Amino acid sequence: MKKIAQAVMVAACLMGAGAAHAQLGGLGGLLGAKSSGSDIGGDVTTFINQSTALSKLTGNAVIAINIAFANAEQRDQTKAELDAIAKLTDPKEQKARTAALVESQSAAAKRLYDSGEMKARMGTLDGASKKQVGDALLNYGIGALQAAALTKTGQSLIAKAGANPMALPQVLPVKDSLPMLGKVVSDSGGFIAGVIKLAQGAKIDVQQPKADSKPVDLGVF
Repeated sequence: MKKIAQAVMVAACLMGAGAAHAQLGGLGGLLGAKSSGSDIGGDVTTFINQSTALSKLTGNAVIAINIAFANAEQRDQTKAELDAIAKLTDPKEQKARTAALVESQSAAAKRLYDSGEMKARMGTLDGASKKQVGDALLNYGIGALQAAALTKTGQSLIAKAGANPMALPQVLPVKDSLPMLGKVVSDSGGFIAGVIKLAQGAKIDVQQPKADSKPVDLGVF
């Protein structure tokens, strides 16, 4: 089975508008649309909605991987924070706390990986935790494929807005989203690729993401 990282890097360079359309619910048309300053707002809204969903998908995947190695107290703390975030009514505060949680969980998972502890413990996980890791890696791979396509879409929107200065303020959220998308693709070929290798070494089934792959309900959120 080819590595998810390889699939992502190919997708980043070669994914056609058809595949992007199938996975992202119409981005193929968005890429080819002739947006003017007056109608680019709809395309930007679609882009932001999809990048937000992607951020949640990959963020939850990282959290799920880390939870698989956490003790009972750490799991309870993570779930408590997720519950608290879900109850927030201020979108900005909710976004900020979610980002902070994902960042801390990602850092913890990377420490486990770098220290060698993840490798030592991967094979000792129970069946449910192994499945959780495999499903989380699939979800991250799906998100990475989406990130490759969305990056091209965002760049296209910014280029179109550049022809009309009045439209530039509308695409600022698009510009702000590009670093996150780039990090998802970058991590898929780095840290996540390393975790995939460890999982496969522990005989964990990690499916290769495709343009029509559907995310798995991780069941821990």
